[in-house]
Amino acid sequence: MPPGRRVGGFPSWASTGPMPVGYAACATPMRLLLTAEGTETDGGSRSWVPLEDRDPALRGPASIRGGSSVSQPTGLRFGRDQDLHVFTCPIDPGHPPQWLLS
Repeated sequence: MPPGRRVGGFPSWASTGPMPVGYAACATPMRLLLTAEGTETDGGSRSWVPLEDRDPALRGPASIRGGSSVSQPTGLRFGRDQDLHVFTCPIDPGHPPQWLLS
């Protein structure tokens, strides 16, 4: 899965700081199901850039055609460029999921 999309694990609380996420009906802490960001490439290493968006004659960041638009091919934005976290109840899958922006 490319950077910006992750199943399970732990949320990154970049802008909000850690916060508890629970379902009030059963008082059970919810588990992270999915994290999504607006970008699809790793800005530091430039990994996950499709071959079609690279110039084979060049190396490193200079090889990426299209600049920053390549990192957001879907145009997704969550809040003000935040991460979208989707949580589910581990006790009862019938409980509705909760989502948070951080």
